Amino acid sequence: MKWMKSKKGLTGIETAIILIAFVISASVFAFAVLNMGLLTTSKAQEAIVSGVSQAQSSVKITSVYAFADDNKKNVTGLAMMVQISGTHSVDFYADKIAISYKNDRLAIPDVYEKWMFVSVSEFSSDTYKGDFKTLLRQYNWTETGCVIVEVQGDSDNLLEAGEIFAIVMNLERINADAPLKVYEIFTVELIPGHGSKLTFTGQIPASLLGVMVLSGA
Repeated sequence: MKWMKSKKGLTGIETAIILIAFVISASVFAFAVLNMGLLTTSKAQEAIVSGVSQAQSSVKITSVYAFADDNKKNVTGLAMMVQISGTHSVDFYADKIAISYKNDRLAIPDVYEKWMFVSVSEFSSDTYKGDFKTLLRQYNWTETGCVIVEVQGDSDNLLEAGEIFAIVMNLERINADAPLKVYEIFTVELIPGHGSKLTFTGQIPASLLGVMVLSGA
């Protein structure tokens, strides 16, 4: 008498092993996908927070002035009134911010190489008179290439909410090719240590005055 051998049990075990292998592989893959998703979400959140922080600490220009020499032939100086447009302060120490200047003849990556900070309170009443244009017209700016003037603030180097700084550049002191003639185009960039870069491009008008308003009031 011959015994009948059945292979159904062996087939069932093989199927179970294969099924278990698929389940384990699927679990590992799902864990990897979930982990990558969490990592991506975390990186995206960091990017958003960083972007918001950059925006909060950016600077905006309220006014731009140009002042000419006594003969009204060349623009020898520029002044930019700035405020913060976010909530974070901006450090104006020379090693914390760069101010670049460019025209058709030269490009200087940083004209603000030395910390120079003064407050309008240090000027005499006859020089300032509460009007920044009068200050630009009356004061002798030949001693400095680039100076930060605190128009409104608490006498520190941080530009904070509600404060106004003026970046005053003596182009003759910066470089012999820096002064501008009529119709010439120039670009000034403020590059803070933390926050977005601010770029201003302007053109000198056809007729020069002692002090001219190029932007703002």
